[in-house]
Amino acid sequence: MASPIPHNWQVPKLFRDRMGAHAGRQRCMSADGHLLLVLHDPPDPSRHARRDAKLFWREPGGAWHCSAGGPPTIAPLRAHVDAFLEIAGKLEATAGNAVTADDWYGLILASGPLMRLTRNLADALQDAREVSGHDHDLITVRDNALDAARAFELLYASAREGLEYTLARRSEEQARQGEHMLASAHRLNLIAAVFLPATAIATIFGMNFRHGLEGIDGPWLFWLFTAIALALGVVIRATLPRPPAATPIAPPRANAAKTKPKAK
Repeated sequence: MASPIPHNWQVPKLFRDRMGAHAGRQRCMSADGHLLLVLHDPPDPSRHARRDAKLFWREPGGAWHCSAGGPPTIAPLRAHVDAFLEIAGKLEATAGNAVTADDWYGLILASGPLMRLTRNLADALQDAREVSGHDHDLITVRDNALDAARAFELLYASAREGLEYTLARRSEEQARQGEHMLASAHRLNLIAAVFLPATAIATIFGMNFRHGLEGIDGPWLFWLFTAIALALGVVIRATLPRPPAATPIAPPRANAAKTKPKAK
């Protein structure tokens, strides 16, 4: 069974025994002064389910080796961590231009896996720092990994808040539009109620049958029926149910008692 550890690395046998056919999770292993870091590359958007691993080996003398090649220094490990900081900077620029719910949801999908990945990366480097002692170069790389993990956590939280805020704003706009439509429909119903009797009377007396009023001269009869129809319309309008009054929403009360800060 092939091991992810390069065959030309003179690492302790314990490392190869603890390594399967795949690199597995991010972690740190140490034995006999040797240090082995199993880390993951940034995720490929086209392959969400796959995580490519990269191994870093430090000899007891302090020389570093990377499975991807490079100089025998800590520079490849530093570049590996700096790649996450660059991605965080690009996502922060994207978050500054996010407006729609799709924009915020895309940031959640992008920052969520990176948040978990960099958190595990920082944990692995912290374990390596504890094993290696006062290796200032490794401490710097560990701090950069913590900065990357913190940046993705803030991005993820900001994206979730932005999505929730956008959805809340859309809900408020839809509620206002619904209230406007209800008010408009209510006004139309009032207008229809006012003119309904006039329409009914005009329809009845517009039929071609003898009703005994054909011989009456003067416009007073027209105005009389118009007044009666409008009066009936006002009566009908007064009998219609009125819309419920808006209930004021009380603002949330601030907590009277504040939690005292704990002593550090």
